[in-house]
Amino acid sequence: MRNGLLWLVLGGIPIMWSLSGCVKANIIYGQDQINNGLTNIIMVDSITPVMSTLFVDSLPTSAKGVAFIGGYQDQYFGPVSPRSYFQFSPPPATTIDPLAVFDSATLYLVPTGHYYYGDTTQWVDVYASRIQYQMQFPVTQAQFYNNDSFPVDPTPVGHAHVLLRPNFQDTVYMPLDTALGSDFFNKVREGNINLTNAAQFLGYFPGLQISAGNGTSPEVLYAIKDTVLIKVWYHTPDGQRSIQALQFRYNNKAYQFNEIRNTPQPPLTAFKRQYESTVQQIYSTDPSFNHMAYMSPLLGYTAKIQFPYLRQVYQADSNFRNVLKATLIIHPVFQSFSQQYLLPPSLTVAATDYTNQEGTSVATGILTLDYGGTDTQYSFDITSFIQAEIQDPTVDYYQRGLMVVPPSGNYYNTFNRLVMGDRSFVGPGTAPGYWQTELIIYYVSVINTL
Repeated sequence: MRNGLLWLVLGGIPIMWSLSGCVKANIIYGQDQINNGLTNIIMVDSITPVMSTLFVDSLPTSAKGVAFIGGYQDQYFGPVSPRSYFQFSPPPATTIDPLAVFDSATLYLVPTGHYYYGDTTQWVDVYASRIQYQMQFPVTQAQFYNNDSFPVDPTPVGHAHVLLRPNFQDTVYMPLDTALGSDFFNKVREGNINLTNAAQFLGYFPGLQISAGNGTSPEVLYAIKDTVLIKVWYHTPDGQRSIQALQFRYNNKAYQFNEIRNTPQPPLTAFKRQYESTVQQIYSTDPSFNHMAYMSPLLGYTAKIQFPYLRQVYQADSNFRNVLKATLIIHPVFQSFSQQYLLPPSLTVAATDYTNQEGTSVATGILTLDYGGTDTQYSFDITSFIQAEIQDPTVDYYQRGLMVVPPSGNYYNTFNRLVMGDRSFVGPGTAPGYWQTELIIYYVSVINTL
């Protein structure tokens, strides 16, 4: 009999615990069970996570600091076409020479330079349309949502046909309607109150909607900064031909928002769309969902993973002591992603319950990417969560589980999405089970010899 210290490396992490009793010198590792005579370290990977897709039809998109141009066709989620809304402020008080001549008006859009989605070899048609009346929050709202919209004039006031470089901060120069620019110019020169008073200006010019229009479906989407600018160019016909510009700057961050238009594909058509914030839930076992769950937060979809069979591990082994390590592995469904339709670079799993509301963050998983093989996955260390849940008899009653979401900073400003399979999902190829979501637990079982 002796006391000893046993080191074991699990998933690259050295774990040490104290053993008191008879300890064999040799410990076999690499099998499902490690037995030293008194203490077993048992690996369980047969627990079936229960998966579902959550859907909220209405989510806030105002004051996020980002807008979008373009759109794309998604084989899993359907066509996506965002429309961004902006208010502007009139230029500072300016005295214009009576002989000055209007030249042109231009709208400036600046992509962020680091976010795109879709086929970046494709050109994008971008349109600017005049909003018909001043934007105001509804009585019961203090922000705008993805399904809010405002009517615009049928004929756009600007159009640009552009090819953007995804990793550069190109600028989109959009010529605006000559009549609009000339009207701005003449009213400023006349000192018209609609151009000298900010409140009056919003009644006269409520703002612009930026969209990909209603023509040919776009195949790429870019994020743009919310610092949109209109310049009205004019010159003085003197010997110097002085060229100057009136600047109408983007104004009121709270009123800049993104309307997200999406026509869902089956099975996502099963969710009701009633412009409300009620969370709807459909399990992956629903026949139409074919053992898959979906996540695309800007379209309203998140995924939930529950572990109702977790306590069977505890109940089946009377010598159970504690969980050493628990890892959740999510494999995106094969061919649901590509270098055009990107996966989120990282994901968070957060605690949730029967309310299906996102709670405290539990773990973050970084994407391991393999476009050509079977090594694409997210791995989450959820040891602390499983340790707390495995002996709690209320876990299933309260429907506790984990919500799969992007990190908080990427919730409303990216379209990266995920499709994943449950333990009954059958994928293509020679390893059809590889694309399933799995939970792997290592726990200690101590044999009582007294």
